[in-house]
Amino acid sequence: MAGKQKRGNRRTRTVTAAVVSVAVVAAASVAFWLRSDHHGASPTAQSQAGGSAASSDAATATPDAVAKDFLAAWASGDYTKAGSLTDNAAAAGPRLQAVMKSLNPKSTQLTLGSQIPATGASPDSATRYNFSVVDSFDGGLQWSYNSILAVAPAAGNANGLLVHWSSAVIHPQLGAQANLTATPPPATVVDDTGLPLQAAAHPSLATVLSRMATAKRPGGAAPTALQINFVDINTGVPIGGSMPVALGTTPSGATAQIPSTLDARVQTAAEQALNAYPNSGMVVIKPSTGGVLAMASNSQTTAGLAYHALRAPGSTFKTVTTAALLQTGLKPSDSAPCPPTSTVGSQTYHNDEGLKNGYPNATLTDAFEQSCNTSYVGLRDRLSGLSALETEAKTQFGLNQPWDMGLGSATYCTAGTEQVPAADGQERFAAETFGQGDITMCPLTMASVAATVASGGFKQPILVPGQSQVAATPLPAAVDKDLKTLMRGVITEGTATSLRGISPTLGAKTGTAERQNEDPDSWMIAMDPQHDIAVACVVLNGGFGNDKAGPAIKAMLNGIGIG
Repeated sequence: MAGKQKRGNRRTRTVTAAVVSVAVVAAASVAFWLRSDHHGASPTAQSQAGGSAASSDAATATPDAVAKDFLAAWASGDYTKAGSLTDNAAAAGPRLQAVMKSLNPKSTQLTLGSQIPATGASPDSATRYNFSVVDSFDGGLQWSYNSILAVAPAAGNANGLLVHWSSAVIHPQLGAQANLTATPPPATVVDDTGLPLQAAAHPSLATVLSRMATAKRPGGAAPTALQINFVDINTGVPIGGSMPVALGTTPSGATAQIPSTLDARVQTAAEQALNAYPNSGMVVIKPSTGGVLAMASNSQTTAGLAYHALRAPGSTFKTVTTAALLQTGLKPSDSAPCPPTSTVGSQTYHNDEGLKNGYPNATLTDAFEQSCNTSYVGLRDRLSGLSALETEAKTQFGLNQPWDMGLGSATYCTAGTEQVPAADGQERFAAETFGQGDITMCPLTMASVAATVASGGFKQPILVPGQSQVAATPLPAAVDKDLKTLMRGVITEGTATSLRGISPTLGAKTGTAERQNEDPDSWMIAMDPQHDIAVACVVLNGGFGNDKAGPAIKAMLNGIGIG
């Protein structure tokens, strides 16, 4: 069918829509619409003809009344009630809610039209109606189309009549595995210098660029144009063969550009640095703003590994544990014994090969620089309970909560709601102190940890300038100073030998994350306050952190002129 697009008082004009033709709605009709946002408080349905919607009680249980009640409930956002008026309440209510939440109009006007005459192919027991839909969006944009519903007797219903449910009631071409979205027309994403970013040049950014090009923009400005898309319910990808419905207008000859925090030069350097390391990912952040400068992945099995990986971060997480320990009053020069092994309950913990015999007379500085696991197992008693690291991760490092980088809200790099959950016992807590247990991370979240140390406080990673950012408590100045010194020592005295000679203000932490029946993951984080840069890299099953993740970071830094 032909959809209509309107903007303000502009003349209505017809556009081609991915819908089918249905009968024209009769002029004499009753309409119901929503006066407030679908997801706001207490929306009310009203009739253009005046008065409230009819009630489907025994006295008014006619096909007209049932159809009007169904449309009124839908328009008001009472999807449970709308579903109860169908022959599949368990499916109809949740489906209506999911589609309308995805489409997210400001208001919806539903108008019951004329009854469709029965044909030989139609069962005599069903009464069919045309009805019209007008979804209104910010900026005066409207999407108008027609659909059909059928009311038929249903066994076991007190009133005897129910709307026959299918997704096609919402829209004639909406299948059970499809959804509806309203997004700005695709635009060109540019980097922080105004250079266009193309997926062909940066394949590992393809999904990010596509999502940024159609995401709602920060700042609250009303759109001048939208596209209605039929998308896969699971992936959000437009369904093959469907055509978007265009609403509004884009200025003639103008190509919309979406600014980003990405830097093409840094992105290219990160991608090239990973070429030698299959199944790897790297994220580079500007600590002073949280702006993501690069997100690179080199993986045939994990799309977007840089921000989708679910891997233990190993000893890079000792940065967070050390921040918590320093705030208990522990000093870098204080004793932190590093025996060859440490047993907690039924679990015995050990160090990496280089410390298999322990480290005599170790201090906290030694434990951090040489990455002694057993030191951290022994220091856990200084922390305040099994949730101490969960709390530290959120309170000062901004983890364990959703971030919206400009792609929509998500809690990255965890299958649950927290990257650092509270431990369920002392054995698990001991493992968490050195980045194992139930902790999962990816380069994005660990780059943010490094950036927090670099700037002295968490700045939520963002891809779009002006994007709102969740906040966290800044690190105490003395704690942050100690962390910078400790991370510098990892390069000059400790395990990150691959980063020596690059910059006098560069600090790092290595990580070798154990995997059951697999080679360990190679991790490294690094930060340089002088150059306002922080980075994290993981090479899956790559061995020691200094062996592969470290050289990859060095190559990236050299590629942008640092070192």
